Amino acid sequence: MELVQRREAMLLGVKEGVIGLDRTDRITLLNAAATELLGIEAAGARVDELGLDDRLRDVLTGAAVGEDQVVLHGNRVLVLNRMPVVVDGATVGAVVTLRDRTELAALEDRLDASRHVTDTLRAQAHEFTNRLHTIAGLTELGEHDEVRRFVAGIVAGSDQWRREVTASVGDAAVAALLVAKASLATERGAELRLAPGSRLDAVDPARDPALSADLVTVLGNLVDNALDAAGAGWVEIGLGRDDTGNGDAVRVTVRDSGPGVASELVEEVFRHGFSTKAAEHDTGGRGLGLALARQVCLRRGGALTLHNDGGAVFTACLPLMPSEVRA
Repeated sequence: MELVQRREAMLLGVKEGVIGLDRTDRITLLNAAATELLGIEAAGARVDELGLDDRLRDVLTGAAVGEDQVVLHGNRVLVLNRMPVVVDGATVGAVVTLRDRTELAALEDRLDASRHVTDTLRAQAHEFTNRLHTIAGLTELGEHDEVRRFVAGIVAGSDQWRREVTASVGDAAVAALLVAKASLATERGAELRLAPGSRLDAVDPARDPALSADLVTVLGNLVDNALDAAGAGWVEIGLGRDDTGNGDAVRVTVRDSGPGVASELVEEVFRHGFSTKAAEHDTGGRGLGLALARQVCLRRGGALTLHNDGGAVFTACLPLMPSEVRA
């Protein structure tokens, strides 16, 4: 008995969250860290009685298997590992450990933003190099009239997109993001365009200082995801304002000409059902980026949804946050 008490005390004192479950998924042990991370005090209750998110419930009960399962719970990014407890060859329960990865995920998001800038600069350099090679070749061939037409076409094309973006988007950071993404789209052979009627006036930073950064996070992830799906097709971006009934909100719609998402996976793309190792190698844009984009929307009381209309259509609603909420 003393040995059992000592081992239980050790588990309760661990810095990471620890949850003990019996063979019926009833919680037999819940240390202080797990209580804080999950916001529950449920020793003695079954997991399916707690009203938890489907994703979190699946990991705790073992329906979702694999190492380092990533779960978004409230404003936290958690990493869970579930190990069965075997006595005399029989499984008598399981132990689940939880680690808070919220700050690390935020840093990764910032690194992703830097990576996006680097990729965009690389794409621009590649694009400019190709154009310079073309101009040099035409010059050597003595095709001076063709050089003038080629340069005029380049200037007209880039200026047209820049003028369209600056005329429709008042937020400087969002406008800069769209101008930069155009080079990435060009490198991939895709077309980036604004939906008819798109307009997003600048919001006073004093009213909502976090809106610009949140828009860049959401829009950047959605555009990258759409470019991956579209291949050499097109990506259309819609921007506007909505009255949600609970206040003013910004609406972002990103659609692509790709194959769309299978109906059974429409919700799964937001459930981040993958290991951290898989997430690190996720090049499809449907990993933690989409989950974090949705988390930004949910934190504001909005939503990020997906449906198919030819290709995939992501719609984000970001309500403006009143000062009392921000505080």
